[in-house]
Amino acid sequence: MARVVLICVDPVAAEHIRGTLALERHQIENRLDSVAVGELYDADIVFAGGEPEQYMSVLQRVKAERPELPFVVVTRLPDTARWLDALEAGATDYCSIPIETRQIQWMMETALPRRHSAAA
Repeated sequence: MARVVLICVDPVAAEHIRGTLALERHQIENRLDSVAVGELYDADIVFAGGEPEQYMSVLQRVKAERPELPFVVVTRLPDTARWLDALEAGATDYCSIPIETRQIQWMMETALPRRHSAAA
């Protein structure tokens, strides 16, 4: 079981992510506003959305303090330049809405082993 934090994720996408991950008994916290990096101390993965300025600000703060924390950007703006900016800033993945169930499962499967091996 993992602690998943959703930050400023579109409500429909957040519900879909929550429904997919609840089946696997993950603990999910949905934050409608930004979050202090200290509040992510025990998080296993972050899904962040909102405007590019919002998720990039959170991404930069998270990567400065917790570079090993998997960070997925979930957006309605599938722009190649924004995708590249997010990945270069340290995002684990960048996906556009609507997000597929299998895509969510794949992100969890690939991100969590990386975190556990980095911690070991």
